[in-house]
Amino acid sequence: MEISIIIPTYNRSDLLKRTLQGYCNQEMPDLQWELIVVSDGSTDSTQQILTDFKKKLPVTYLVQEKRGVSSARNAGLRAARSPIVLFVDDDVIPSPQLIAEHARFHAQRTAPEDVLLGYVTWLPDLCVTPFMHWYGEYGGLFGFSLLKDDRPENIRYFYSCNISMKTDFIKRNHGFNESLSVMEDFELGYRLKKNGMRMYFKRTALGFHNQQFTFREACQRLERHSDGLSAFCLTEAGRSMIKKRSRLPFRLAETFVKTVGPMLYPLRPLLDSGYRLPNAIYRLFYWYYGSYRSFWGRSTPAK
Repeated sequence: MEISIIIPTYNRSDLLKRTLQGYCNQEMPDLQWELIVVSDGSTDSTQQILTDFKKKLPVTYLVQEKRGVSSARNAGLRAARSPIVLFVDDDVIPSPQLIAEHARFHAQRTAPEDVLLGYVTWLPDLCVTPFMHWYGEYGGLFGFSLLKDDRPENIRYFYSCNISMKTDFIKRNHGFNESLSVMEDFELGYRLKKNGMRMYFKRTALGFHNQQFTFREACQRLERHSDGLSAFCLTEAGRSMIKKRSRLPFRLAETFVKTVGPMLYPLRPLLDSGYRLPNAIYRLFYWYYGSYRSFWGRSTPAK
């Protein structure tokens, strides 16, 4: 089995260095693989980091002008020489069995449409707050605790941080949409699903997310991404999402959140404390301050 790992990066050389070290510790007898790192206009020490690792890893380093993460992933896809591609983010440190688990899945499930989503949890070195636990496990950033091993999953969980597929399948479906700066992974998942994709989840295909978030930083992340919402809404995937958001159950839920959210403001200081609140409270706050006020409410979707 051969596999190409594609990592886009932009000015995060410190994070990238630790991530690459994780690829030096892989358990993969008889497995051939290549690591393709694509710098999307980095101006920091990324090139020096890659030079230092060339003697330790089968790494190819590509450089492009700043064109966005979708363009960087597609550049890696064009350079891939293996029948399987694995997309991983530059802040996801691989467990020793990460590559082997992805390769094993594709050796067992050879259909072109079969895709494997691996698990990403917080790096054990981090101080993980109850909010971060909810954010990474129950649908704020990711929803991995809602998934079951070896069962086809909904495209809403198509996360490009740790996912593998047949190279020919994604190429036939034109890779990532380079016009998008937000929700580009969901849009790709939507197109792949229309063409027969079956996405499975495996918890043992494990990576560790080397990032720290407060509630405010999570909302600020959505605010930064809101500028790209209009372009997403022009896609078929975007129009489908707008249609779902216009249905009565969603509108009633959104009205409830808009009403109750401000009333719960006194609880906001507890969001980043060590005191664990019910998941419903984190979801309500994130929906009101993040999804509503920082993302959807800041941009008028194109029609």
